[in-house]
Order: sequence, then structure tokens, then C-alpha cells
Amino acid sequence: MAEKENHYGTGINSLGFRLTAIYATLASMCLLLVTKPFLSEHSAEDTGVHFTYALIGLVGTAALMALMSRKLTGPIRELTAVAKAIAKGNLDVKVPTNCSCEIGALSKSMDTMVRRLRDSTAEIRDLADNDPVTGLPNRHRFQTLLERQMAAQSTDGTNASGSVFFIKVIELRKVSDRFGHETADTLLQNVANLIVRASPCRTLYQNQQNLKNDATIFAPVIARFGGTELILSIPGLTDPSAIEAISNRLHEAMVDLIEVTGRQFQPKIAIGIARYPDDSVSAKKVKQYAALACNHAMSTPETRKTALFQSKMLEVIKTRESIERDLRTAIAENQFEVYYQPKVSAHDWAVTGVEALVRLNHPERGVVGPGEFIPVAEITGLIFDIGRIVLEDAVAQCAAWARAGRLIEVSINVSIEQLQKADFSEMLVSIIEKNDCPAHLITIEITETIANTDIGGVAGHIATLRSAGIRIAIDDFGTGYSNLAQLNDLKFDILKVDRSFVSGIENEGTSREISRAIIQLGKNLGCRVIVEGTETAGQVTAAAALGCDELQGFYFSKPMKRCDFELWTTLRSKNPLKDSLNRIAAGGLLKSPSLGTGMVAQQCHLQSLR
Repeated sequence: MAEKENHYGTGINSLGFRLTAIYATLASMCLLLVTKPFLSEHSAEDTGVHFTYALIGLVGTAALMALMSRKLTGPIRELTAVAKAIAKGNLDVKVPTNCSCEIGALSKSMDTMVRRLRDSTAEIRDLADNDPVTGLPNRHRFQTLLERQMAAQSTDGTNASGSVFFIKVIELRKVSDRFGHETADTLLQNVANLIVRASPCRTLYQNQQNLKNDATIFAPVIARFGGTELILSIPGLTDPSAIEAISNRLHEAMVDLIEVTGRQFQPKIAIGIARYPDDSVSAKKVKQYAALACNHAMSTPETRKTALFQSKMLEVIKTRESIERDLRTAIAENQFEVYYQPKVSAHDWAVTGVEALVRLNHPERGVVGPGEFIPVAEITGLIFDIGRIVLEDAVAQCAAWARAGRLIEVSINVSIEQLQKADFSEMLVSIIEKNDCPAHLITIEITETIANTDIGGVAGHIATLRSAGIRIAIDDFGTGYSNLAQLNDLKFDILKVDRSFVSGIENEGTSREISRAIIQLGKNLGCRVIVEGTETAGQVTAAAALGCDELQGFYFSKPMKRCDFELWTTLRSKNPLKDSLNRIAAGGLLKSPSLGTGMVAQQCHLQSLR
């Protein structure tokens, strides 16, 4: 039912009418009261004359009162008209302030309110269209502009063409995690200014002017796309050599150090480029393709990470989506299996423990290694479910071995994402208690790059785990450009030398000296040192000679299923001689021709050295 419309200020609702009516009523009552005693003392004729004069005065003063009330309510009517205009969104209306009475004060307050509304609306529009950190247009405004640019036609009537550059500031998130958001924002602001100056936009002012009207629709524009990304549109640019030249200029802008709050940074960028209409006629897809090319550039080893979109890059998305579907199915149907790779003492070649490594038993593709699906799991958040499955299985197996009298230390890899969950340490301790597993047999391996993050919460988890008896190992040491002071604050127990230094460890050179320094550093910190990735007798000999405590790698064994590992250890304990182990390998039980034989050969080699 429609609401009845109120006619404010008209007819009997008029303030002037009401004031006049009130005056006339009061005046009539006064006239009657005065005239009544007059009738008893004078004749009817004198009374009539007197009453006529009084009535004329009453009508005159009523008219004067109506005029005054109209004058009084005029500014109110004007303010009402202004308020209606404001309600319709017109903030450019002029508020009349030509009255010195109380209504004038109201007009003045309304004028102040309108000016503040105007300023607030302008600020809201600015925030809606522009990024407050860099001063650049935001992604929504850029999307509108790109759609206009792609829909426009050039002066000769041909369809619009151009390129979109997706620019990612590498490791800006790590700066934010380690030094705080303000430092990261200031660094991004500096980077954005440098990129604007190196681009065809030239200045922030010119960049904003290029957004103003249709006359500049074919001008280049750069915007902030996301937390660590910028995006640049250059209409008319499709030539690969010209695109390469601009990309090189953008990279060259990052050559010099940038100082922020007393610290010096040298940020790097990755650039992905997509062209329209060559790659797509959709503004949304062109942006997606440029971002995809940028992701491809991130994975390349080149110093200047730049990639032009190619259709085969779409296969990456399809593969990722396929892997994600497979992971969700594997979690639901329990298709993951934990394999175990032994670690061997560098002193007596005894098995000191195992590293638990997850595999996916795909119903069609067979066994899938973690290198293929873990990155997708981390991106999609499935790493938490997979990580819990591995923790449950590995701890349960460790407990089962302990109950059987085999005290085998089990190391389990944990991602930074898992460690950053508030309940991680509580969850792991509860799993250990549920399985009645000796906590000192469980080691959690984390990568060295954790030192480049905000380790406050992580340090709390590590302290809780160590107090429960669980050991902490730093994995892949030597590759993360880490903050050693922060690593020391984590109070870890084991240090694993990354396999990248092992390939040349048997020869005099950089790899050998770095390995020697890392092993000595671990010893000085009171840690056990494990060299992983050993594949040859020379590498094993060199690593042992440099003083490491344990060895791990294909030279001793590939990762094995639980049953194969148990068979491997049983046969190894019964027949440590070379010919027995040769028979194991020849029989194909472990499907690795080097399993165990390398260990015996190495033992013979060391005995000959003695």
C-alpha cells in the first residue's frame, strides 16, 4: 500500500497560515472581551462604530502578521528546496545565508554541512578510484579504462590494439612480513614512482590526466592492481621489439638501491605482457593472460624476468586445476602414502632415522611425487589437510616401530603456511599423545626461508614443540639468504646442508668450502649436521671428511614404502656384506640398483684410506 503523500508547508500545513490564524483567534477573543462592557455604557450605534474600527484594525494587523510570517518562512522554504536538492545528490547547490535570525544560523550550519559532504564525497570518490599508497588508479578504474580503450577505434577506423604489462614486485610480501606494512608501503610507493617515470606515462600527474576524458583514451595508463602488482596499458603498442624495449626500461629503473627507514632495498620486478586483439578481445582475459605470463616469468632463471603471453601458458592453468581436483579427491579417498628415506651415520653407517615424504597414488597416473602437487596445495590451502595426513601417518608409524622395539627417528617436513596456523603446535602434540609416540623420535623440518618471515608466532610454536621433546631441523640450509640471528632465536636442533652444494663437494672449490663453513657453523651452534642429496661415493667421502654427522641421499637409498624400508633394514642388518646387498638389488625388491651397495663400497673405501 502506497504511503500517503504529505503536502509540507501548503494550505493549513503552512507555518504562515497557522501563525496568522493564531493571531486572528487571539485578537478576536481580546476584541470580544473589550467590547462586551462597552455595550452596557454606550448606544448600539456608538458600539457599532467602535466595533468597525476595531475590526478594521484587526484585519490590518492580521494582514501584517501574514506578511511577516511569510517573510519569516521564506528562508525555511529556501532551505527546504536546498535539502531536497541534496537528497537527490546535488552537492553543488548554493545555501542561502542572508538572514541574521536563528534561521540564518541554521542556514550557516547547513552550508557547512554541504561543504563537508562535498569534501567527503570527493575523498570517497578518490578512494574508490585511486590507491592511497601509490596515488595510482586502482584496478577497478583501470578495468573501466581498458574496456574503453579496447572498444575504441583509431582515427582510420581500425580496431584498437595495444599491450597490457602486468608487473609484480618480487618478495615485497617478505619485506612486509619482516619489516612491517609501513616499510613495504613506502618501498612500493618508491617502486611505483620509478616505474611511472620509466614508462610512457612519465609522471603521476600525467598518468592521472590520461584518465580524464575521451581525448586521452589512447594514452598510456599505469595502475595498482593488487598488493604487490602494478598494471600498465599502452594503446597502439604490439610490436615485440618495442615491447621488449619498454620492459628493459622498467627493469633498468630498479637498478639503484632504495632507502626506506634507514634500510636499503634493491627490489626486482617480473613482467608479463599480453596484447589485444592478438591474444584476446576481452579486457578481463587480456589482464588474466598478462598475469599468467608474469607468473611464467617468475619461474625463469633470468635476471630480467619478462615473458610475452603464449597460448601454451594456458596449459599451466588447466594442469593446476586438474591437480587441484586430484588433490581434493585424494584427500577424500585417502590416496596419499608416506614413503621413508633413511639417514645414515657418517661414523659407523648405522641407520639413524628416516625422513617421511608424501606420495600421491593416482588411480591413473600411478605414484606422483610431491614436487608436482605441493606447490598447488600451498596455493589452494589444501596443504593443511595433506600436512595433517602426513603427520598422522608418520607419527603413528613411528609409534608402531617404537612399540616393536625399533627406535627410529622420523623427520616430517612442515610448510611455513602450516606453522603459521594458530593451533599447529597443539595439534601436533595431541597427535603424538594420541599415538603414545616418544616425542624425542619426532623431528619437524622447516625451510631456512622461514627466517625471512615474521617469526613471532612461529617461534612460539617451535618453543612449544621443543618443550614437548620434539626436535626442530632447518632444511635446505644455505639457499635462503637467511637472517642468522633470527634462525638462532628459533633454537633448532638439526641443520641440513642443501643438496645444491653437494654436487661439487668432492672437488676443491666453492661448493666444498661453503659446505665446510655450513657444517662448522652447525657444530658451533651445537647442532647435528646432515648432508642430504648424496648420490656418489665421492660425495659421501667428502661430506664425512668435512665432519658432518649424518648422510642422506640416493647413494644409500631412494624413498621407500614402509614395507620396503623394513625389508631393507632387516636384510641390511643380517647381511651387511657387499655381495648380499648386490643380491637384494639384483632381485629388484627395492627397484634401485644402488641400494645398499654404495654404502658397502663406501665403507670399504674408507677402510682402505685408513
